[in-house]
Amino acid sequence: MPKTTTPGKSKTARPNAPAQTAVTSGYLLTCGDGKVFTFGSCAFAGDASDSLLGQPIVAAAVIPGGYFLCGGDGSVLTFGSARFFGAATGASLDHPVVAMAAAPDGKGYWLAGGDGALYCFGSAEDFGSARSYPLEHPVVGFSITPTGEGYFFVTADGTVYDFGDARYDGCLRDEPLPAPVVAIATAGSPDGYWLACADGTVRPFGTAQDIGSATDASARIIGIAATSSGKGYVLAGADGSVRGLGDATISGDATSGVRVTPVVAVACLG
Repeated sequence: MPKTTTPGKSKTARPNAPAQTAVTSGYLLTCGDGKVFTFGSCAFAGDASDSLLGQPIVAAAVIPGGYFLCGGDGSVLTFGSARFFGAATGASLDHPVVAMAAAPDGKGYWLAGGDGALYCFGSAEDFGSARSYPLEHPVVGFSITPTGEGYFFVTADGTVYDFGDARYDGCLRDEPLPAPVVAIATAGSPDGYWLACADGTVRPFGTAQDIGSATDASARIIGIAATSSGKGYVLAGADGSVRGLGDATISGDATSGVRVTPVVAVACLG
C-alpha cells in the first residue's frame, strides 16, 4: 500500500549547499502510449507500447540499468534493473498522477498527483504533500533534492512548495508568464531549481545557474531534466525534439522516431 502524506510547511531560503560533480550522459523520452526512446548511457530495456494501459503514461524516472514508467492512474511499470515497489492504482485518486521521481538508491519512488497528493513506495520517504494547500492551479511537476531527503512541487502558475530538506528560494506565482509552467528540475543543492514553461522559457532560483532557455523550440516543451552535476538540463518537446543546455550532452532525439502519441516526459540518468 502507498504511504500517503500529510501537508508540509514551506520554508525560507537557507545557506547554499555544495553542488554534486558527476555529469550525466544519458536520458530517456517516453510517449503517452508507453513508447520509450533512450540515448547515450541510458540503455533501452523495453517499453509499454504493446501493453494495455489503464491510462496514458505521464512520467518516467531513470536509474542505472533501468527505468520506471508511470500512468495517470498511478500504475507503475518497470524495466531493466528497476524493481516494482507498489502503485497508486489501489488508492482513491482525486486527481490523476502527473509526475514521478526515483529514490537515489533506486529502491523506491514517489508519485505526485495534480491535486498535490503524494504516494511513496519503497525507500522513498514521506516529508509531506501540497494536497491541503489551497491550490489555485494544478500541480504539474515534482522534483527531489540531491539527497532524496526532500522535494519540490510546482503548479502551472509557477507556485513552488518545498518539503524535507528542500529549500524554497522563490517562484513565478506573481509574475506574468509567457506560457504555463510545465515542470521543475532540481540543481545540485537543496535550494537550487529551475522552472520550465511550455514555450521553452527556463527560470533559475537559488543556486541554480542561469544557463538559458529554448524559446525557439520546434514544439511545446513538456519537461525538463537536470544533469547530475546540477550544472545543466535537458528540455524535451512534445514532438520528440531535445535541447541540452549547460553541461547536458545531447546524443539524439525522437523527431524521426515512430511515434503514435506525443512525447510526454523526459528523464536523465543521474
